[in-house]
Amino acid sequence: MGKSLRKIKREREEISSPFHPDVMTAWNRGFEAGAKQQNELDTQLMMEWLGKLEEIPGIGPKIAWRIREHYLEFMRERRERNER
Repeated sequence: MGKSLRKIKREREEISSPFHPDVMTAWNRGFEAGAKQQNELDTQLMMEWLGKLEEIPGIGPKIAWRIREHYLEFMRERRERNER
């Protein structure tokens, strides 16, 4: 293999490394964007479910309120833990 071909092969290997700073930066941005979108979808789904608790047989307004209150308290504590 000639000198030029070795140089091209070496550069290609360096660029395609998953630990290249530019690749890692793009990966992290994409991961964070995906995680944010998934969190929003999960929250939306959970809020929709919490809004329909009274439709479940045996759950009235008081129990539904307790479940909602418990969930919101849990999420508040989790958010505070993550902010530390």
